[in-house]
Amino acid sequence: MLFKLVPLIVDHEPKLPLIETVCHFGHYQHAPRFNSTVIGALEHNKAARMTKVTAHFGPQDPAYEQALLTHHRHAELHDYPVLDLQSKITDDLWNKPAYLLSLVLDELRKPEGHRVEWLFWFDRDTVILNPCIPLHIFLPPRDDIHIVISNDWNGLNNGVFGLRVNEWSARLLSTILGYRELRPDEELRFTEQSAMEKVLQDSRFKQGAAYYPQRWFNAYEAEAEKDYAVKDSDLLVHFAGVGDRLKKIANWIEKADSEPEVWSVDYRSTSLPQEIFEFWNQWSASC
Repeated sequence: MLFKLVPLIVDHEPKLPLIETVCHFGHYQHAPRFNSTVIGALEHNKAARMTKVTAHFGPQDPAYEQALLTHHRHAELHDYPVLDLQSKITDDLWNKPAYLLSLVLDELRKPEGHRVEWLFWFDRDTVILNPCIPLHIFLPPRDDIHIVISNDWNGLNNGVFGLRVNEWSARLLSTILGYRELRPDEELRFTEQSAMEKVLQDSRFKQGAAYYPQRWFNAYEAEAEKDYAVKDSDLLVHFAGVGDRLKKIANWIEKADSEPEVWSVDYRSTSLPQEIFEFWNQWSASC
């Protein structure tokens, strides 16, 4: 099996929770002292109910199955359900917004206190490298932000993103799904992804989106100096548009598996908390 996390050795009882036996502290031998202000700012949504969502159909390969296992391991550590669409609702990549819309509508039928609050989509060509990074740290500290997503050099990339479960998201997804029907002559280079990009630029939705630095949860394999390049202890790597992605998926799973002290690092020991803290401080200052 390609994916295996080596637990830390502990010499006391009772046994530590699973997450504490898996996650390392990077270069520190023992738990370092954290900036309580920064960490505390990321804990505002710690109790949010979140579900990971993906789709697996079409040509199958063991590499994709191994990639999915990395997401299940991440979900197990943080108690996230994982929903996996395995049969088509509509054609091709349009299944993504169609499936998400069906999930949002299902949740909105429930009493408010029983709903999932956020859905986190991930494409099947993504590999979790650091399962010790919880998703709640990416949730916005503002009620007027309903989607967190990132761009790459082609524009919007929706391989990984978080979506709040509410009426705004239902309208967003409905508009994306109807885009090609209402504007059949308009070119959509990247199909539903291009439709999503155009819809998010519309005045009805523009203010509800936050665009994160790509590396945070949608990093690519690239030269180290690139700001979107995956780095040690990052959450995941995404092989969007990569020709030999199956081989690369297997290689990166093996890489993370063989170096847990490098990749499975407690998120508080990474640069993410400070980066996220500064991002939202700058956002508030610009408003």
